Amino acid sequence: MTHPQYPPLFPQQPPAKRSRGPLLLVGALVLLLVAIVATGVVLVVKRSDDKPAAAAPAARTKPSDPTAVEFRRVLMVKAGTCPSPAPAGTACDAKGMRYTLGKVELDGSNVTEVKSALQEKGAGGWYVGLTLDSKGATLFEQLTAALAKQTPPANQLAIVVRGQVVTAPSVQSAIAGGKIEISGGYTRESAEQLVGEITG
Repeated sequence: MTHPQYPPLFPQQPPAKRSRGPLLLVGALVLLLVAIVATGVVLVVKRSDDKPAAAAPAARTKPSDPTAVEFRRVLMVKAGTCPSPAPAGTACDAKGMRYTLGKVELDGSNVTEVKSALQEKGAGGWYVGLTLDSKGATLFEQLTAALAKQTPPANQLAIVVRGQVVTAPSVQSAIAGGKIEISGGYTRESAEQLVGEITG
């Protein structure tokens, strides 16, 4: 005896589809990670385009020894060998020029800050900057005003660091404000070395 085929009471369900939720979550996390890495690369690239940290001024304190730096009038200049030790009232520069100098008009006790920095204009070389206190700024302005009225070499101002003339520029006019720049072919290393010699 045959039994009629009845449809099952619970028809078979097709296999359940796997949820795509975890896959979407993983995909979203991967995209987020890629975005973060890309942003980091952009920031690194942007940072490398900025001015190098070396261009930023490196300021130091005032000279530990007031006699480490002196500002003196130039009375006479001549080429030749420099005796060691130099006679009183004389000093030489690195090029062998011998200077006969006047008295010390101001010194390291008037310097409040010494720094090396990269020039923003011109050739872009390094320089050493000195900042004077209010008394030093007044004395320096008076000194440069007097020198500007003289003829060479009496219009030159020698900046002497530990017994050596580091620069002796001609003065054309009074210099106010108490900011002094010593320049002349310095590299970062030589400017930092001069800063170290001034500050001790």
